[in-house]
Amino acid sequence: MPDQAFIYLIVALNTCVQLMLIRSLNFPVGGKRKYYLIAVAIPVLVMLSARLLIAVGMIHSRVADQSAIEQHITTAASILLMAGPWLVTLAAIFDKQRKGWIIKRERES
Repeated sequence: MPDQAFIYLIVALNTCVQLMLIRSLNFPVGGKRKYYLIAVAIPVLVMLSARLLIAVGMIHSRVADQSAIEQHITTAASILLMAGPWLVTLAAIFDKQRKGWIIKRERES
């Protein structure tokens, strides 16, 4: 298998793990849907944009042939591929805590 397939597999498995973590949070009905969509959309959009940049010729597909700015773009895309679903999971956790605090305050009032 080419290296690209392994990278896509790792990103897909990371996204699946984050979706399972989001699923374990107790949100009201429909509250998880936006986090599911964002957690999946970030890696998909990053992969599509990277493929598009390569197809158009704006960046080289081989890292050894890339200029410094192209390497920075590639590095940023790589970080976003792995960190994007993690950041969405953290946002879901913080949103859940915030909603819990709001409900707690309403009960105390």
